Amino acid sequence: MLSSLALGLQMGLTTALPMPAATVALGTMSQQDVARYTQTIEDQGGWWLELDDRLLVAAPATAWTELVDGERVLDDLGWIKPDDLALQARGCAIHPSAPLPAIARAGRYTLVRAPATLLPYRLPEVSEWRPVVPNRSIAQDWRARGLIDRAKRAANPDVQQRVDAVDRDRWFGVLSHLATYDRSSRRSGIANARDWLLGEFGNLGLQTSTYAFPMTGSVAVPQVNVIGTLTGTSLPDEWIIVGAHYDSIQTNGASGAAAPGAEDNASGCAAVLEMAEVFTRFPPKRTMVFTCFSGEEQGLIGSTRWVEDALRPNGHLPKIKLALIMDMIGYSQNTQLDVLLETSSALSTVFPQFQNAVADYATELVPHTSTNPFGSDHMPFIEYDVPSLLVIEYDYDLYPGYHKTNDVPGTISNALAMGGGVLKMNAAVLTEAAGYDANAMFGDGFE
Repeated sequence: MLSSLALGLQMGLTTALPMPAATVALGTMSQQDVARYTQTIEDQGGWWLELDDRLLVAAPATAWTELVDGERVLDDLGWIKPDDLALQARGCAIHPSAPLPAIARAGRYTLVRAPATLLPYRLPEVSEWRPVVPNRSIAQDWRARGLIDRAKRAANPDVQQRVDAVDRDRWFGVLSHLATYDRSSRRSGIANARDWLLGEFGNLGLQTSTYAFPMTGSVAVPQVNVIGTLTGTSLPDEWIIVGAHYDSIQTNGASGAAAPGAEDNASGCAAVLEMAEVFTRFPPKRTMVFTCFSGEEQGLIGSTRWVEDALRPNGHLPKIKLALIMDMIGYSQNTQLDVLLETSSALSTVFPQFQNAVADYATELVPHTSTNPFGSDHMPFIEYDVPSLLVIEYDYDLYPGYHKTNDVPGTISNALAMGGGVLKMNAAVLTEAAGYDANAMFGDGFE
């Protein structure tokens, strides 16, 4: 038997050679069947990429016919090797170049044919480009793979109680109000939104605070993260972060035109407030820190500065049991409510919490997962191995108002259904993560 080192060297030499390749449809193939198929590809000296609803298969010519026989081939890619391909990302932390023709879309990436040696790779959190590493899942469709049906359990009455307290109309009302502010980080009007958020946190009885940080550039405007803290009843030194950015940007209007940012990201920021509404009525065991970041559109500045200059040096990072970040959660191109859950492979142990929540409390959602994170406020937490996950709509890059002046509430199609499903999922996850006393009463005395 080959040693792991020898096998790795052999695999590296094999995948460096061009091979026949194609994408094949996965359909509703179970995860066990996908695992068996991909292992067979590797055993035959080939390599693969899981791209949500399809699999890229590359294999030596001698094994090619056997491996694709009986499969539905979507695209014949000719002869390729991994270095012929790259992953091109989309996200708020970058403003990508013109997209290249896509072989497939998976998560927040498109797979494109582009020699890796020509691409401007930089640090992963700030680059739109990623190299292709063979035998990896770029994104995964949980429902199609049968993972949601397998996770179905009986609903927990205490969790259901908090899920039922979610009010999607109230969420959309807050979203709509935030969209009336010009929240560009480069103009002073964002301070009005900051003050309103502070007032809302205060009205809910949270301990309010701010974290100010400098933001340089063509226009230097001091920026502020807005924080509302709900101290845990029995585990106050264990924290759950619930975060989203409240700043916005527009790239299609005059320099003085407003940046309403209804979907990006009043939707996520309003969800932070909605979670605060629910959990102030049902006090959790762990401390919950509700945080609205600024400076996200300029490169995750607010979240990065808070993590690196406040939480880390003060010894708070080990306290964080989960950082749940929301960015663009209200839009769906159609009535299939696809949502993407994203973290690093090292932190993928957070996935089952969301898998269970969708199966038990938010069955309308179609969840997809990715362990190729980038470009939102979960990244600073991931950098320090803090359990963190981004919730973002799967159709975000199809949203017609993305980074435009028409990012207003009326542009967000299927908002109540999509946003309502995400809110229920998150309320269920946060109930379990923050801890609860069984049969807790409402904060105002009503059951």
